[in-house]
Amino acid sequence: MSTRVSAPTLVRHIRIDAGPTGGTGGDARSTASAAPSPSTRAEPSGQPAGYRLLAERIRASLLDGRLAVNTGLPSERELAAAAGLSRSTVAAAYALLREEGWISSRRGSGSQLHFPLGSVPTSGFGTWLKPQDLPADRIDLTTASLPAPLEPVTRAVAAATEELPGYLASDGYFPLGLPALRTVIAERYTAAGAPTDPEQILVTNGAQHAWSLVLAELSGPADRVLLECPTYPLALDAVRAQKRVPAPFGLRVDSDRPWDTELIRSAMRQAAPRLAYLIPDFQNPIGALMDTRTRTELIDAAASTSTTLVVDESLRDVAFPGTGPLPPSMAALDPRGAVISLGSVSKSLWGGLRVGWIRATPALVGRLAQSRSIGDMAGPVFDQLVVARLLADAEDALSIQRQRLATSCAALLGALAEHLPAWRPTRPAGGASLWVQLPGPYATELARLAPAAGVQIVPGPRFGPDGTMDGFLRLPFTLPPDSMVTAVRRLATVAERAQTARPATLDRWIT
Repeated sequence: MSTRVSAPTLVRHIRIDAGPTGGTGGDARSTASAAPSPSTRAEPSGQPAGYRLLAERIRASLLDGRLAVNTGLPSERELAAAAGLSRSTVAAAYALLREEGWISSRRGSGSQLHFPLGSVPTSGFGTWLKPQDLPADRIDLTTASLPAPLEPVTRAVAAATEELPGYLASDGYFPLGLPALRTVIAERYTAAGAPTDPEQILVTNGAQHAWSLVLAELSGPADRVLLECPTYPLALDAVRAQKRVPAPFGLRVDSDRPWDTELIRSAMRQAAPRLAYLIPDFQNPIGALMDTRTRTELIDAAASTSTTLVVDESLRDVAFPGTGPLPPSMAALDPRGAVISLGSVSKSLWGGLRVGWIRATPALVGRLAQSRSIGDMAGPVFDQLVVARLLADAEDALSIQRQRLATSCAALLGALAEHLPAWRPTRPAGGASLWVQLPGPYATELARLAPAAGVQIVPGPRFGPDGTMDGFLRLPFTLPPDSMVTAVRRLATVAERAQTARPATLDRWIT
């Protein structure tokens, strides 16, 4: 079942401004090659000016992930009225897309977006594993995780070592998590405006483990799961591994409100997903922060469609210094208590501390703990003692990490401006990565060439389910500033070759 996009929503996503004579104007930025202006390209006899540009923008919205594969398009009449275009312009654009294989139409079912037969783009990367045994001089930009804040972690380890003997007389199994840690996590939610009891917390081996547990317990094979596009790739991998069906919706990367609530509400209503997985705080990979209004609207949309919201807050604690107060967590805005929150210290403190958690109702926590026991009876006591100590007085450690991220982000942005000025990065106020728009769809080729230049990167298609977004890269800024600058300089040495050496199989779908 496809999601049909309304005409006003499509206009927003393909960035049409109605011209005085029914042509198209406005910003035509996209990851596909820019279409020639109607005023500089001769049109076939009888065809309205501007239809090629309209077709190009619809095609580009698929290629860069703003619209998902199999999205249903509005009728010619609806789009013409919403965009201020003549119906003949829209009809000609649809006809061109149909001729080139970008849309298919059936009487009574409307038109759907898809890739031309035999030309589905692929990143060439399957489920991503962190590279092992890289050369010593290779800069690895595949993981958006920081080194540990040394002194705070060292102090926490020392304190945990002193506490450990008190637990050695027990059997060491705490299926719900160490009580001291559950209490600390609950207190942090309460202090942030979401009253929480320890009974609402299940400690897990990281947020990815938490998501896998929720996914397995609250959905079944062939159920749809709503996901942002782009999204955290391991979350998408979990959906596929458990034989659920990803239902992506595009984020408007260059908008101050990337989450289009009308589009998401429509997807919830039409696709009937069992779950929706969101990253509202410094979204991975684009770094956007969801505003309070959008959070409230999405909670209401989920309630009206019986969709369970699963909110990953792994990056919430890493706002840059001076950012100011964050919007309330979605749990704090949910009067029904239906939002499921996932958290972790892996992104904010250290990936080597494999400790995460789920905040849910006590009844659901109990169900998830039972499911968890089948494959993983309990987490390690010592790691939980360390994390309990860290979170009980987290500001020192988090201040170190926030400053590291802000400094490296500034260095990365400066290096991109100097060495790759045609690349267009996002400018987040926190998080761990930039989402960078390239001048063309060659991220996959760049990822193939980059290791020879001494850099390991992951291309945009890895962050969505449909092979789109080959005009984007995620660049984490979790390494020291000098490493970020060096990485950009190295990428600049192969960028032009990647742009001009795109695989021939991609030519069809960028025209």
